[in-house]
Amino acid sequence: MRRLAYPALIYPSPEGGFVGEIPQLKGCLAQGETEFECLEELEQVMELWLETAEKHSIPIPNSLGFIDRIRQAVNA
Repeated sequence: MRRLAYPALIYPSPEGGFVGEIPQLKGCLAQGETEFECLEELEQVMELWLETAEKHSIPIPNSLGFIDRIRQAVNA
């Protein structure tokens, strides 16, 4: 399994537990009872997302551009 190569957001769910998402991978979402469980699920979902994109020749976003935009926003 690949380690997360993209920034991930994990936040509390109003219904309980946590939601995780990778903003650059549209629809790449996961849920878990704990932050750790959510992150584990998100890693699996990301792997499936990337496998599906490769199988269907969908361009895979570059994470570096997103990280650079965040750095610029923080330093502005």
